[in-house]
Amino acid sequence: MLRELSITNFALIDELHVEFGPGLNVLTGETGAGKSIIIDALGLALGTRGEAEQIRTGAEEGRVEAAFDLDDEEARRLLAEGGIECPADEFLVVRRHLLREGKSKAYLNGRLTSAASLRGLAELLIEVHGQHQGALLTQPHRQRLLLDAYAGLAGDVAAFRALYSRRQALRVELDSLVAGEREKAQRLDLLQHQRGEIAAARLIEGEDEELIQERTILAHAEKLHAAAHLGYEGLYGEEGSVAGRLAAILSRLREAQAIDPRLKEVVDACEAGIASVEDAARQLRDYRERVAFDPERLEQVEVRLHEIGKLKRKYGASIAEILKFAASAEEELQHLTRSEERGQELERELASVEALLQQQAAALTEGRAAAAGRLAGAVRQELQALKMDKAAFAVLVKPRQGSAGVRLEPSGADEVEFLIAPNPGEELKPLSRIASGGELSRVMLAVKAILAASDQIPTLIFDEVDVGIGGGMAEVVGQKLWTIARQRQVLSITHLPQIAALADRHLAISKRAKGSRSETAVRALDGEERVREIARMLGAKERSGGTPLQHAQEILDAGKRWKATKRGPSGPKT
Repeated sequence: MLRELSITNFALIDELHVEFGPGLNVLTGETGAGKSIIIDALGLALGTRGEAEQIRTGAEEGRVEAAFDLDDEEARRLLAEGGIECPADEFLVVRRHLLREGKSKAYLNGRLTSAASLRGLAELLIEVHGQHQGALLTQPHRQRLLLDAYAGLAGDVAAFRALYSRRQALRVELDSLVAGEREKAQRLDLLQHQRGEIAAARLIEGEDEELIQERTILAHAEKLHAAAHLGYEGLYGEEGSVAGRLAAILSRLREAQAIDPRLKEVVDACEAGIASVEDAARQLRDYRERVAFDPERLEQVEVRLHEIGKLKRKYGASIAEILKFAASAEEELQHLTRSEERGQELERELASVEALLQQQAAALTEGRAAAAGRLAGAVRQELQALKMDKAAFAVLVKPRQGSAGVRLEPSGADEVEFLIAPNPGEELKPLSRIASGGELSRVMLAVKAILAASDQIPTLIFDEVDVGIGGGMAEVVGQKLWTIARQRQVLSITHLPQIAALADRHLAISKRAKGSRSETAVRALDGEERVREIARMLGAKERSGGTPLQHAQEILDAGKRWKATKRGPSGPKT
């Protein structure tokens, strides 16, 4: 609930601090004193659009700060999603700065946030009702919420909404897959062709380098054979070869070594030289036998190199890059194949979700239809207490029609509409078409009285909903407000003393001169001050004695007696 409101440099307010309590908080004061300014300031704190003209003349910045005692788990969840923790034993502090250049800054527990975030939070904290309430109770969306609250369907609607969101997500994913079906099929064909072409080549890394070398050798086979033959014959094969001449030299040196042992190293070197020459000769002989011009093999090598070259032009500059491309293509093929399987899974899941949605929508329709009559009857009873005993009231639940039949939305398949005929013989018409603000206010009070226990919004603000109401009706309206305030905090701006007399907390708003300017002030009333304010509202002059003050006291005493008969152990302490 709203605990405190601090306002600085806003409209007529220089600086103002207001404390609110549980139960019925009544704000009274003369016309123009600034009662509605306080509600406007609270709206600014909770994200409504601010205008530079709202800043008090002479100031560069207006500031509003509101402190809430937060009990709502949904509000805590919303805050936690934004990274803002609000322990149960601490207030939630909302602050808004309005700058002269038209910009504004918003804060939640000291952290900078957006006005949109404040508006989302405000929907969970406060509901404002004004005279000619055309923005909430007359809206079909709001009427559906009220019926669901009365029927206890809020949890079922939340489950339906989650399932509806799942259906939307499935549709988006499936549409995305279907939208690229042709492109995907073309891509699959291409990848399969590329994978097959590379696989058929049976490439081996480094193969191309070996083939290039083999091609060079085959192309020069005759020259290589001749060189090997010449080398072999010169070293070993022919008469007068290097090996033969070295052998003759070695024989003479061995004879000389027998005479002079110092020649041993020379003899050893010659022996090693002969061995090297013989080894080289054997290698040349073997090489000569292997090297031969083979046109058929040369053609095979050329064909293979041409095949590899084609693949290089398509898939990479080397066999390693081609094989890497093949691995990537295989991975993409697997992904595309899985996406086909995913599409089939999505279709199956979507069909299941669609069927479940239809079942849940039917259950919601049944629950709403069953509760509609009960709610209408309860409202009629409340309207009788509010002096509209001749009024007819109905709650209509009908299918929401679309181009292809009944259309599902996140709330189900139903449209809900409140219908009323204020006077006998009149046709039931939508609540939004009622001309009388007083009648609309009473319907709103009737609905709120019924839903006070089930409505989740902790603070209700009634801004002069008593316009067009007077006499005995004012007392009844006050009693309804007080009854609603047993379940919810209620703030009521009123001109009626009968309503003010039932307040759990009475705040008087006044306008006073300060130098050459006016400013708004507020004070909590009790005792004699409250009697005088009630007397003022009755139209009496403030004076120390006489009938007007006695009348005011009588109204207050009557209110206390009535509350004493209604207050249960759960009622707020004042």
